[in-house]
Amino acid sequence: MQKAIPSPNLTAVLAAAALADLLLFRLASHVFLPSQPARGVARVLSDLGLFMSNLGGVLGVVLVSVVLLGALRGDTIFPRSMRITVSTIGLFFVILATAGVLVLPVPDRFVAYLRISHAFLAGFVAAGLWHRRCPVRIKLAVTLFAAPIVLQTATMFCERMGWSPLLVGQGGRMALASAFFGLLLSPLLVCARPHRSLAVASMVGAGLISLAILSVAMVRYFGFAQVVALYGLRFDLPVTAGVVGKAYAATVVVAYVSVTVAIAGCLTRDAASRLLGYGLLLLATSGHQIVATNQTLFSLCGLCALALGAVRLVDATTAAANLHPGAPDNALSHKLHRSS
Repeated sequence: MQKAIPSPNLTAVLAAAALADLLLFRLASHVFLPSQPARGVARVLSDLGLFMSNLGGVLGVVLVSVVLLGALRGDTIFPRSMRITVSTIGLFFVILATAGVLVLPVPDRFVAYLRISHAFLAGFVAAGLWHRRCPVRIKLAVTLFAAPIVLQTATMFCERMGWSPLLVGQGGRMALASAFFGLLLSPLLVCARPHRSLAVASMVGAGLISLAILSVAMVRYFGFAQVVALYGLRFDLPVTAGVVGKAYAATVVVAYVSVTVAIAGCLTRDAASRLLGYGLLLLATSGHQIVATNQTLFSLCGLCALALGAVRLVDATTAAANLHPGAPDNALSHKLHRSS
């Protein structure tokens, strides 16, 4: 019997667009290529980067709108008590994000409103997931990835209010630490223990390749690594002189190797696990500092993908247990093997 062709997955397309936005738009177009390439490969890469960035923005608006409409109609992520609040703030966020994606002329203060509504929605996703019956490890992962968004927005608010510079600095450091903890622990929190040799091989292969690339970049091409970190992933990578600097560089390498392993492990499993992998990819490519509208959309869609993936994992477990009440563990294992 022929295998059915899977239907197109907008979350997968958005994850690919987010990766292209990082590589082609934020890095290639803005850093490594001339500001106005005349023709040839440079012009093609520049135009492709702009196209993928715009495509990612449009898809991000569409997927956020779909998630928020689903919050009104069903009990997916947000409990009933949160639906009106989430829908109201979500509508405000979608309007501002659409204006940002379409590059409409809006006052500067609207950027702050976009960041504030983004932080509220990220906090609501994390809080709503804690009210759902799903693995605690994924709840912790969503909380670790949502905390930097909330902390950075609180830091921006404190800075605009002229409050203590110490408070502003501590908030930024706490946000960065939370994001790196989420990346470091992602194989344990998001990716379940692999059951097939394909998943194990993909995780080991992705880990070794990413470790080799990042290690060579840190040792031989550290200036290049600094540029990628600052302009692509939006965090500062100081010179590695001294024990503290080398430990920080090693932490960065281990964090991104860990999230690469987790993404590879999730993408070789069932549909719910693949959704978790797309969420991790969106969060990893959105960067550590929000400076553009696309980054707010990628990070929010990543959080929603993690939350929905956790809910669907529980639904798959429940459905398998109902099919075989006597051996729910064996039934779930069979279902995961078959769908992988």
